[in-house]
Amino acid sequence: MNVAILGIVAGTGSLPILIARRAVEQGYEVLAIAFRGFTDPAIQEVVQETVWLRLGQAQKAITALKEHGIDRVVMAGKIEKITLMKPWKLRLDLRGLRFIRSLKDWRDDTVLAAIADELLKEGITVDELTRWADKLMAPLGVLTARLPTPREWNDISFGRDMAKGIGALDIGQTVVVKNSAVIAVEAIEGTDKAIRRVWDLGVRDAVVVKMAKPQQDMRFDVPGVGPSTIESMQAAGARVLAVEAGKTMVADFSETIGQADRAGISVVGIPSEGPLGPTQ
Repeated sequence: MNVAILGIVAGTGSLPILIARRAVEQGYEVLAIAFRGFTDPAIQEVVQETVWLRLGQAQKAITALKEHGIDRVVMAGKIEKITLMKPWKLRLDLRGLRFIRSLKDWRDDTVLAAIADELLKEGITVDELTRWADKLMAPLGVLTARLPTPREWNDISFGRDMAKGIGALDIGQTVVVKNSAVIAVEAIEGTDKAIRRVWDLGVRDAVVVKMAKPQQDMRFDVPGVGPSTIESMQAAGARVLAVEAGKTMVADFSETIGQADRAGISVVGIPSEGPLGPTQ
C-alpha cells in the first residue's frame, strides 16, 4: 500500500514539529525541508526524513520534494523577513537568486505568495496551515484563571481595531496598548521584540492584541503565540494577551497557559468582531 507523503518547509520554533506529529497521527510520512541555523534539529525525531539546506537553496528544496513524489507541502514556522535582507546569511543558488530578483516588493504577503507560486510551477501545492493545525487554534473565551479587568476589556476592543488596521496595511499582526493608546506596533522585528520594547518605554500592565490580517492567507504567516510570547510579556510587565480565536495558533498550549497562570497574565481568545467582555 502506498503511503501518502507530506512535505514540511520548516522554519523556526516548535510549530514544524507539532505539524509533523499531527501528520504522522493521520497516517502520513513526512519529509522536512530544514534550514541550518533556523530549524530545530528535534524535528528529525518526528519525521521520516530530513533534508538540511542553507536558506536560499531553492532548487535543492524543490528537487528533494519532487524526488520523493511530494505534491503537497506545509510552510510552518517563521523565517524572519529581515534575514532575506542579510545576504551573508543566505546561500542562494541560481533559482533562489532569480526568485529574490523577481520580487516586486518585500511585503510578507508578496514574498510568501511568490514562494507558493514557485512551488506550484513544479506541481506542488501549499496547504493551509489550519488543515494540519486544527487542534492548535485558540478557542473563544478566557483561557486562564485571571480575568481581564473592565479597563483591560476596553483596551482589548481598542487593540483589536488597531491590530486589524496594521494587518490590512501588511505591517504586522500585533499591537501593545494601554488606556486606548498604542504603545508598540509589530513590524519586521516580530511579536516578541515588539512586546519587549514596552519595558524600555516605562509602560506597565499593558494589553497585547494579536489578530489575523483581514486578508490573511491561511497557507502561511498564520498568527501564532506560545511560551516565548508569555516570557516576553513577563519581561515587559504586560498583563493581558488577546488573540483571534480560530485563526491564531497556540504552540505548546498547556505550557503556554500554565506559564501565563503562574505569571498572573490573562490569555483570551476573541472574535474578529462583535461583543467582547462584560463592558462591551
